[in-house]
Amino acid sequence: MKRTFTKRLLTVISAIALTASSLGVTQAATADQTLLNTYGTKFQRSGTCVTLAQLQNASTLNLIKQRYNSITLENEMKPDALLGGSPNLISVAEAKSLGYYIPSNYTEATVPRINFNTVDKVLKICYENGLGVRAHTLVWHGQTPTWLFRSGYNAGANYVDQNTMNARMEFYIKTVMNHVYLSEYGSVVYAWDVVNEYLHSPANSDWVRIYGGVSTSPQFVKSAFRYANETLSYFKLTDKVSLFYNDYNEYMEADNIVKLIQFINAEKKLCNGVGGQSHLESTFPSASYFKQAYTKFKNAGLEIQITEFDAGAKSESEQAAYVYDVMKAVCEVKKEGGNITGFTWWGMSDDISWRKDKSPLLFSNIWTPKASYYRTLDAFTDTFNR
Repeated sequence: MKRTFTKRLLTVISAIALTASSLGVTQAATADQTLLNTYGTKFQRSGTCVTLAQLQNASTLNLIKQRYNSITLENEMKPDALLGGSPNLISVAEAKSLGYYIPSNYTEATVPRINFNTVDKVLKICYENGLGVRAHTLVWHGQTPTWLFRSGYNAGANYVDQNTMNARMEFYIKTVMNHVYLSEYGSVVYAWDVVNEYLHSPANSDWVRIYGGVSTSPQFVKSAFRYANETLSYFKLTDKVSLFYNDYNEYMEADNIVKLIQFINAEKKLCNGVGGQSHLESTFPSASYFKQAYTKFKNAGLEIQITEFDAGAKSESEQAAYVYDVMKAVCEVKKEGGNITGFTWWGMSDDISWRKDKSPLLFSNIWTPKASYYRTLDAFTDTFNR
């Protein structure tokens, strides 16, 4: 078994060299470099998004551990995964017996049951294999069942008022976070995307229907971070776990993101920083434009994590050149004092990417690295080791 794996590893290394050579790539990185011992060391976390099934596959798990020290569940920790398509309502008394958090201002007779089966399995696997977890996500206009916002948790009923929704949001955030940190494996969760993509909320978002249109001073967003911060304070984890506002096109929204986080933190620091999804195309944004935005985050004193990186291009050589430039920019922001504490690639390989038609990742399949993989290591070497 070990001999077979070694042979496969040598094949992978040869494939890297062959691919890079065929595309005219100058090999600057050393042969023993990996994403884990470069970015995972300098940025603390090198991550990818996965499913429970991938973690349960021994060979895939082994590859994850070689390249990364962090995972994000692609979909299985989003609200619809935990709450289900239709509500399974239980009494408040039963909820309390299950350890659910019921706010003092919660006036309804029932709450929805939350399904933690997948989360529990993931926490255990990650704990036993030395992997950290980015928890994604608590509050989002997408992949959240509409019944959560309606009277009696009935999808066909009217929307609840803001006070009722505040209590439901506190119930959900604190119950999910409490469940994680009361688990014997909960220490693996080092970051939470508390609110996702608020600045891109559509007009028909259930959150918008209840709380009003998008601004840089939304009270319910601040409340979500307050609930999350209170939970961390209870478990004495505020210095160990970070809370993020996460969004896409962050390079176009840098000023508004900074304003939003400044509003959240006006009275007390509740949000540690920004999670930038960075779903890119080789045609836009340019590396310099991307760096300009992240320099704004740095200058605002924000903790920064790039949380969902991928980069589409028309060809493998075009992607390799573009990825090098962007990764060089990221490394430069780090070298210039940016508090970048994690970099997550959104998927292990092109063939299972949500953007597979763009071939946006560093591996064509989980075993086969592309030139962009090698150029990602080059960018690190050229910034920090020269």
